[in-house]
Amino acid sequence: MVLEKIFGKNVKDADEEEDKYVDFNKIVEQPTDTKGKIEIEIEKISGYKDTEKIQKEVREGKIVVVETEELKEKDVGELKRAIERIKKTVIAIKGDIVMGPKSVLIVCPSSAVVSRVK
Repeated sequence: MVLEKIFGKNVKDADEEEDKYVDFNKIVEQPTDTKGKIEIEIEKISGYKDTEKIQKEVREGKIVVVETEELKEKDVGELKRAIERIKKTVIAIKGDIVMGPKSVLIVCPSSAVVSRVK
C-alpha cells in the first residue's frame, strides 16, 4: 500500500499504536537551524507531579501541548488542581492557557497566544 511505503508499516499497526506518535523525522530531516525558533513540547500529565516539568518548559519559552485524558479518567479533582497550578505560572509569566478539543491543554509563554476565533 501507499501508506506502507510512506510510514514504513501497515495501517493496522498504526491503529494498534494509537497512543503513540508517528515520528515524521524518519521521513523529513530534523531542522538544523533552530536558533530563534519557538519550541513546542508534547507532554502527558498522569499526575500532579507532572506539572513541575510543564511549568519549567513554559518558563523557558516553550509552547507545551499537554494530553490530560489519562488523569481525567483517573482523578478529575487532581487534574483540576494540576491545571490550577499550571495556570498560576502562566498568569505570572503573562502567557496563555486554553483547553482544546479532546482534553488537550495548550500552554503558551508570553511570546505566543492561542487564537480563540472559530
